[in-house]
Amino acid sequence: MMLKQLKTLVIVAAAGFAAACTPMFRSDVSTFHSNFAPSGQTIALTPMNPDRRDSLEFRQYANAIGLQLGRYGFRQAGEAEPDLIAGFDITINDGREKIETYPSAGRSSFWYSRHYWGFWGPYDPFFDARFHDELRATTVYRVELRVELRKKDGTMLYEGRAETETRSNNLPKIVPLLAEALFQEFPGPNGQTRHVKLDLTDRNDLD
Repeated sequence: MMLKQLKTLVIVAAAGFAAACTPMFRSDVSTFHSNFAPSGQTIALTPMNPDRRDSLEFRQYANAIGLQLGRYGFRQAGEAEPDLIAGFDITINDGREKIETYPSAGRSSFWYSRHYWGFWGPYDPFFDARFHDELRATTVYRVELRVELRKKDGTMLYEGRAETETRSNNLPKIVPLLAEALFQEFPGPNGQTRHVKLDLTDRNDLD
């Protein structure tokens, strides 16, 4: 019986360890819209900031946003007059120091140690004081993507915002992920903020 319990504990620990190691991209997504549903409209993507409308960098971001909108039937108008104007903006702060906790060297979820109740089992840091977490200071950045969809007369149809906190300031890598998170289940619940996770297993988005 004890051996069976031990095997169960090891399996649970291994599953938890694997889940913890799964690479994920996390974003807080807020959406607002007024009875809006995509119906194959053509769109023109343009930065909200006029100073960025000739930017090759922002043209790349426009393509990433357009790719996600294309999943819902939107088509980029090209040189033709569009049905809708899709304005977007990207901001990133200067970063801040964040204290994070890491397991100390030599600590492992698969180690075994003798617990106070008298049998050997998977190492549990809450019951073993020989190892201590290490505190490290890292720089994290807050990145935000905003997208608006308007009629040609300026009537607002949709507002969306996706934010993430990341240790990378590589915007060409981060913005496509924010666009993917923002347009999950487009147009999304009206007037709500939800937490969106993207599984990056077998992807190199943030390498």
